[in-house]
Amino acid sequence: MGKISKNRAIQELVALMREHGITRFVACPGSRNAPIVATVCASEGFECRSITDERSAGFIALGWAAQANAPVAVCVTSGSALSNLHPAFSEAAYRNIPLLVISADRPTAWIGQQDGQTMPQPGLFRNLSRKNVNLPENDEDGWHTNRLINEALLELTHREGGPVHINVPLSEPLFETTDTPLPSPRVVLRTELASMNADEEQELLEIVAALPKRMILLGQMQQAVYFPPEISEDHAFAIVGEHLCNTPGLHCTRPDTLIGGDADFPLLPSPDLLITMGGCIVSKRLKQMLRKNPPAQHWHLSRNGEVCDTFCCLTRVIEGDPQELLELLAAFAEDGDEAYSNLWRTAPAEFRAPHCGMRMVGELMATMPDSSVLHLANSSAVRYAQLFPLKENVSVQCNRGINGIEGSLSTAIGYAAADARLQYLVIGDLSFFYDMNVLATQNIGKNVRILLLNNSCGGIFKLLPTPDIAAVEAPHNTTAEAWARACGFCYKAVLHEHDWPEALRLLSCSHSDAPVLVEAFTDSNEDARILRNFYKEH
Repeated sequence: MGKISKNRAIQELVALMREHGITRFVACPGSRNAPIVATVCASEGFECRSITDERSAGFIALGWAAQANAPVAVCVTSGSALSNLHPAFSEAAYRNIPLLVISADRPTAWIGQQDGQTMPQPGLFRNLSRKNVNLPENDEDGWHTNRLINEALLELTHREGGPVHINVPLSEPLFETTDTPLPSPRVVLRTELASMNADEEQELLEIVAALPKRMILLGQMQQAVYFPPEISEDHAFAIVGEHLCNTPGLHCTRPDTLIGGDADFPLLPSPDLLITMGGCIVSKRLKQMLRKNPPAQHWHLSRNGEVCDTFCCLTRVIEGDPQELLELLAAFAEDGDEAYSNLWRTAPAEFRAPHCGMRMVGELMATMPDSSVLHLANSSAVRYAQLFPLKENVSVQCNRGINGIEGSLSTAIGYAAADARLQYLVIGDLSFFYDMNVLATQNIGKNVRILLLNNSCGGIFKLLPTPDIAAVEAPHNTTAEAWARACGFCYKAVLHEHDWPEALRLLSCSHSDAPVLVEAFTDSNEDARILRNFYKEH
């Protein structure tokens, strides 16, 4: 092996190409891409060809990939060289041929500044490409670079397959080299359940057998999954989720109350094998714990097979129906680590506090009629709800795709218009007033119940370690009473603790002559103090 580039992104790219079996390489001459070409040529396992004309190089790589029925890479320098690959790239797109285009680039700051061989290269092939990746120019720990390259290389052969573009911005000096070998990068694999053979199935089960501390973690889900008794009743897995996963039978639904300690020294250890499914996780504590104490294996299950590396330790994407994977795991007879599984079955700490916003949310959740729907606005509302148990027959809705505060009220109103069940919304003041115009919508159903927590600011910001808190918490002196009454709502204010029992009865009542809005005025400083103390104690 010869000298390779000192550039970490180049080392990661070449090492991952080899790990993913992309060892056929067409090189075009140039100075900006020279470190990439030199590193490939100096590394074992690659078959390289040199072609001067980029247009021809693209089609030569295309023909080579078609003959080999495997990905082939073609690497060009910065500037117009990349444009010359467009015809071959277009052909690869319509024939589903796995052509990997690697383009070296100038630093982003110099694009459009009359510097030589500069043009906007990222996304040049637009929707012809199965994946367009622009590697970061500054990536201290390399996680982002590794994830992007894995994502791109996996798409070359995903489903029908097709061309992919990786753009690599490179700064001077270009030609620093080293004698050290290529790194051993984290490789993300993809397994498609529908096409999995017996050998691949056995490989998965052998990994499960070798890793006894196992967790299945569910994020937000619209439809529940069913856990076979071999999983839910035995000790093969700890099943953890949050209220937003809408799935019964979990061992732990309030992980924040169990983790304790801090991310570096949590009271509960990370698993050896983490299997995730569903969408976003609310718990910041859980995310920090898994990122700082990563499992040996993290498998993410999704129907579309997308790469989702929430905890920075993804090792395998499993594409398919969640139920199919659970049935496969249920057939695995050997128990896991019983002591580890039992840790996550511990009864969570009970939230005890004087009258405050969190306590009102908990009491509402405890008194909601069966088969209700609970809508949670983002920020404080969804975090408060995670402190309390949820009735199994209550489903939960929340805009956690992007986690913005806008539209929580409108989404709940839209949902309620099509669902006759009682619809409860817990919402903070900033989110409510942002979206309040929707209350003027005609014929809002009598099944709507709103608990508005008004602490006259963005109270969640008081938990942030920022010195200038007033600049971000948006203080105000607004109340919803006049608007709610004008829009035909039955309105009740909670100014003191003694107002709350009547308000709770109003919210919990199954029948009402009008939609209900209870506005509870709380002290943001007191709420933040109570929540901070609760987390310190647990």
